Amino acid sequence: MFKQLETFCAVYETRNFSHAAEQLFISQPTVSTQIKQLEADLQTTLLTRNGRQEIIPTASGQLLYQQAQKLLTTWAATKTAVQSPRHLVKVPCRIGASHTTGRLILPTLLANLSAVSDRFDFQVTLANSAEILTAMSQHKLDFGLVEKPLVTDQLNRLPFGHDELVHAGDFASPLWLLREPNSGVRHYTNAFLKARNIQPAQVMVIHSNQIIADLLAHGIGQTIISRHVLSNEIPIEQLSAHYQRQFFLLTNTQPAAALRPVQTAITQYLTTWSD
Repeated sequence: MFKQLETFCAVYETRNFSHAAEQLFISQPTVSTQIKQLEADLQTTLLTRNGRQEIIPTASGQLLYQQAQKLLTTWAATKTAVQSPRHLVKVPCRIGASHTTGRLILPTLLANLSAVSDRFDFQVTLANSAEILTAMSQHKLDFGLVEKPLVTDQLNRLPFGHDELVHAGDFASPLWLLREPNSGVRHYTNAFLKARNIQPAQVMVIHSNQIIADLLAHGIGQTIISRHVLSNEIPIEQLSAHYQRQFFLLTNTQPAAALRPVQTAITQYLTTWSD
């Protein structure tokens, strides 16, 4: 049953049988067979095809996906506990952070959480804000730190702190250093370029604030970036209040009871955090 649920979740998330098979390292016929078995056991249709490729979950499929994520998480924790009877079993705690919050907030936060590292197995992921939201919605992360006001019914948001974006680098350079689409700062960069009627002659898309900051320090290109990740020698232009943004902690609406001490510690730290 759990194998079938894992397969179903992969199809639900990828909306494609072939992609799910590649993700699970199994054949596409095996994926199809497991989905059919699951539908037969539940006596309902979980997925429908819209054309040759697109997969659309039914209402039953949407409900099953939400419950399956919880079941699979519980099952993974149960297997760990059963397989390690002689050892203290640590509770997995998955934290995702955007590149900006990862640089500004995560190091000190993790230092504070190290006091309970004997009880929790912390796993940290860096990604852009949209990817953090997706992972949280799919129950692949327990906590998310982002700087984009993302909205979803499945998650709670706690606002904290502020960040200041600036125009930085060689202002005469034709090269613009851009973060990837859907990153928190890319939205502001696009707005800045549009407001000033700038069409960059050269563009380099980079999935890392740190690499962009390092390029700026070597006199290469210009960009919109968090002031906090820049060294003092990099030229900056301060922007209007529209380029100040708030940080958010994302949590599940129904957090696991075992993670409540971590959530309390994170919340207490962030409510007192100051840039």
